[in-house]
Amino acid sequence: MINKRNIVIVALIVAIVGMSVGYAALAQQLVINGKSNINASWNIEFTDIAEKTMTGATTVGEITATGTSASFEVDLQYPGATATYEITVENKGSIDATLESITGVDTANTTAPVEIQYAVTGMAANDSLDSQVSKKVLVTVTWVASTDPEHPDTIPTTTTKTATINLNFVQKTA
Repeated sequence: MINKRNIVIVALIVAIVGMSVGYAALAQQLVINGKSNINASWNIEFTDIAEKTMTGATTVGEITATGTSASFEVDLQYPGATATYEITVENKGSIDATLESITGVDTANTTAPVEIQYAVTGMAANDSLDSQVSKKVLVTVTWVASTDPEHPDTIPTTTTKTATINLNFVQKTA
């Protein structure tokens, strides 16, 4: 009986070793090697600024547009005077963009003197600016006449206003 038991144990060990060798002979490991590189750039900037319509308005000093900043200073000479500047926005990067929002206009327009009003046209929220494309944005500054019907030409106490207007771009998703 001990012999039979030993034979059975040895047979089981041989069977297990045989199955292991068989599994190893029939098993195969697959290897995936990968290498990834990001080859893209994000570069949206102002490339030019030019005077457009100037009615009762004179540019003071130099107007500039470089990188992420465009600047101008204008003298408005009477109520109804207006100045319009055309600013070129260019996507020099390789990623398409969308104008998410234009901020700062409402803040500027509610700050004293409220008679000086800013407007941005030419682009609006959700407009696309694809890679290697440029678009023109018009910034208009107007001296709005007083709403006081008895004194429509009143000069405000504060006569200077500085505005910071931001064009907020994000990656285009669709």
